[in-house]
Amino acid sequence: MKFSALALSLFVASASAETIGDYESVNDVSAMTTMGVDLDAIGDALGDGDLETAKTIYESGEESSISFQSLSMTGSPLAAFSEYYGSDTYGDDYIQAAFTGGTFGNSDFSGMGNDGKEQVIKKGAAYLIAYMAALENATAAISSCSGGDVDASVLAWDMAAALFYGSDGDMVYAMGEKRCENFGTCVDGEAAVNTEIFAAFNSGQSALQAGDCDGATESAQSIIQLMMVPLVQGVLRAAYKVDMEGGGEKELGYGTVFAAAIVPVIAKCNAADAATIESNVAPNASSTDFAAVKAAFENNYADCLSITCEHVNGLVNDDGSFLKGAEACGSGAPVMDKPAMEEPDDDSGASMAGIVGSAALATAAAAMLF
Repeated sequence: MKFSALALSLFVASASAETIGDYESVNDVSAMTTMGVDLDAIGDALGDGDLETAKTIYESGEESSISFQSLSMTGSPLAAFSEYYGSDTYGDDYIQAAFTGGTFGNSDFSGMGNDGKEQVIKKGAAYLIAYMAALENATAAISSCSGGDVDASVLAWDMAAALFYGSDGDMVYAMGEKRCENFGTCVDGEAAVNTEIFAAFNSGQSALQAGDCDGATESAQSIIQLMMVPLVQGVLRAAYKVDMEGGGEKELGYGTVFAAAIVPVIAKCNAADAATIESNVAPNASSTDFAAVKAAFENNYADCLSITCEHVNGLVNDDGSFLKGAEACGSGAPVMDKPAMEEPDDDSGASMAGIVGSAALATAAAAMLF
């Protein structure tokens, strides 16, 4: 993540511990946690049909001094995404197209009404901007660690945690909480992936403070892999809603954003599967085939995304039984018991594990996202 020397000095000068969910930051990163408040304000304005107010908050911020647009415009773009979308500011470009009813990449928003735009714009800010910035900062922390700058590494790590959680679990964290109820993956009142992500943030912080770059890299690897699980679940739920339960613009709205945040990664591994996922939840999709979307994702769990069937699980009824046709792959049990992350067979670029699978994270990551 690229910040000016002045911006970094402001973060450091106001350093003070801040509670971020189950994580205690070393630095004052409230400018980023309060972006969660702005995200909710954007959603409220969109819910009222007030695109102008939503756009103002998106572009200028309100509670936070950092706007979502500025986060997209000043960040270090993820290579897989900038290559796939043909733009270094893909997050902002995508959201601006939604605001205006335009087109970006393969997404045509011209026929989308307010119900769809509400989903696309708010969730785009969270998952095409804040989520990406969290990954950028986690990686920047390892790069600073490798360069021997402990303070910079911990600051970047704190910022990653802030962008993940927000002020009250209203940023990327919220997705895991919502989807765990749909997929039977809540454990002790929290999404299992979120519990694991916070554990990785805490272990990574300790490693960075001790100058243990290898240990911090392992934590970053887990965070990157785990953060994708709710995205997969979100696309699957949207596709099921549209195909099997008569869902419409709202479901395509959130499904297309979640797909946009993960399809470029899958495209690096299997272009055909990526195209299947994207086309079935496109804003203007004429039909959706849930079974095809499910199969396309499952083809890429282990070797591409380095996640498991148990992490994603399947869509469940209120009684915990699977919805017809939405069972977990390779599993008959709907309740997940916090599976350990799979270790990759190698450190190739064609897997999420390959992104951060070595001590020299910045170099290894270049093979895929960065």
